[in-house]
Amino acid sequence: MEITVLHNQSLFDIAIQHTGNVMNAFAIALENNISIGESLTSGRIISIPNVIVNSDILNYYKNKNINPGTKLNELMIGVKPLTGIGYWQIGETFEVQ
Repeated sequence: MEITVLHNQSLFDIAIQHTGNVMNAFAIALENNISIGESLTSGRIISIPNVIVNSDILNYYKNKNINPGTKLNELMIGVKPLTGIGYWQIGETFEVQ
């Protein structure tokens, strides 16, 4: 089966949506010769291999029309500057009194 990647989908999203089992992401990555953490672009065609399907979860996603998209990018993650005593550098002239 072939599917089209939706906006912000990861292999884990695709696995749970189309097989009902997130662990199938590894088989999907292997089938498509890509890294498990590779950033997927919307519209890309991904092949889903024959894997064991969890029908209960698969049917839940289909019946509720759930299309997960949990991929994070740099713009979504706020990185605070490193500060505080744990990040202070002790120079050569440091003296304890």
